[in-house]
Amino acid sequence: MKLPEWYPNEAPIYDISKTYSENAEYGPFFDGPIFKRENPKQFFDFLGFPVRSKIGVPAGPLLTSKWVALAARLGFDIPTYKTIRSEAHPSHRLPNVTFVNAEGRQIKDPGPLSELTITNSFGMPSKSPEFLLEDIAKANRSLSEGQVMIVSVVGTPNRGVSFVQDFVRAAVLAKEGGAKIIEVNFSCPNVEKAEGILYQNPETVHEYTRIIAKAIHPTPLILKVGVFENDHQMKSVLLSAARGGARAICGINSVSMAVHPPLDEGRKTSGVCGGAIREKAIQFIRDASKINRDNRLGLTLIGCGGIMAPDHFDLFFEAGADVGMSATGMMWDPYLALRYHASIK
Repeated sequence: MKLPEWYPNEAPIYDISKTYSENAEYGPFFDGPIFKRENPKQFFDFLGFPVRSKIGVPAGPLLTSKWVALAARLGFDIPTYKTIRSEAHPSHRLPNVTFVNAEGRQIKDPGPLSELTITNSFGMPSKSPEFLLEDIAKANRSLSEGQVMIVSVVGTPNRGVSFVQDFVRAAVLAKEGGAKIIEVNFSCPNVEKAEGILYQNPETVHEYTRIIAKAIHPTPLILKVGVFENDHQMKSVLLSAARGGARAICGINSVSMAVHPPLDEGRKTSGVCGGAIREKAIQFIRDASKINRDNRLGLTLIGCGGIMAPDHFDLFFEAGADVGMSATGMMWDPYLALRYHASIK
């Protein structure tokens, strides 16, 4: 299978010059050929579901069922439907995505794909519950044998119920739409502080995980987290997550960083992802894997952050990840998963 080159001659499938709503309605922007894959020698178990590979897309780029369907056809066997809320929520205004270097300074030339780094700031927008119920079901129908979709959810403060109960409302909405696996986003640097750093508090993680896991039982629950301040904090949180009923941990989310110049006066910091955070993400998996193994937590580890080339997946697997996911890499090279599959002998 001879896969065409994509970056830098072809544009990313998410048009960074367009608004989030325009990308959701008119994207993904992809007109390349789709290649048939050979059947794998074996399927893998992922949280009770047989999958063709351990390759996926984390929460972020797959805005609607159209995006999920394309990712699945391009060999990403564990796609994640973009984070939803219990009610409709607007996106931040443009710009939402710009190129930056490792220090967070905006640049025009992102360089080679392996090092391409962006800052992104969307504010976790969400469609209406009515749209989501239909579209999540449609996304599930687009999958082939050996593929399973995760639906990412987040709570919103001040919605007339407690913060954790709004997480529950979003998770139940996802389940009603047909979500087979649900991920709760406890880490997002582009939203209110209360929403963005839940994962850093072990007591909160235990309480929220226990309540959400009970509400969606027996649907598997994944926790999406970011970078921890130290190993002790990571261990405390992972133990709390496992005790609360989480089945898996996904990390890392984009790294909050001061961007120069900022996207606007209200966004002095924003999430950085892509090549510059790869080493930090791999170290996260190494540390989490040791804690998981030493304490016999039985958590499935999902690694993401800076996977821009086929061999980067293997770096995460070698570090202890059970699943590898790419967001930025997938947007700038939609054939990334197929290149990985083709490289396996």
